[in-house]
Amino acid sequence: MDFTEAGEPDAAPGLRTAVGIYSGKTDRTLARISELEAELADLRVEAAKYASTRDQLSEALSELLAGRSAPSEGDQNPQQDADAEDEDGDASAGDESEPSEPSEETRTGQGGPSRSPSGQLMQAVEQILVGAGRPMKVKDITEALGRPTKGDEGRAPIETTRATCKRLVRSGRAVEKPVGTFATRRVTESQGGDA
Repeated sequence: MDFTEAGEPDAAPGLRTAVGIYSGKTDRTLARISELEAELADLRVEAAKYASTRDQLSEALSELLAGRSAPSEGDQNPQQDADAEDEDGDASAGDESEPSEPSEETRTGQGGPSRSPSGQLMQAVEQILVGAGRPMKVKDITEALGRPTKGDEGRAPIETTRATCKRLVRSGRAVEKPVGTFATRRVTESQGGDA
């Protein structure tokens, strides 16, 4: 029995049908990939906005805590301490002074392996500035970090980078001259600048 001659004409319609089925599956899968990529891009923009807001709030809290001396024994009573601990360091505790434990959590981040501490971002920005050896604009620093810089997707990462650069300036590790252009203090001093 010779399958080659008799089987080819009979197999062609079935193979055409299979090709059509898998072409449709391929098209649907590629369309789904496009949808998921668009959704992922939207989620990245949203996450960048949240990260920017978190960094700005963290910076404001740090400035607030740095601006006042450590609370004395008379600044808060034991009931306020207990209330604050029950709320797990929630900022809406209702009193002006923060207990020492929640402020420590705030300084070190909210815990967990998936967080991205602003200290790591500051270190990355400082390394980029040192590596560049010249003053850089915020947008260029953001690009060097591998973050988006164009359109709505780039707005939050640029603002986060700007806030980080400003923190570096306040801590004396960088200078801003002219406005929006940052360099490490060492680079500016070696170029004869007034840091």
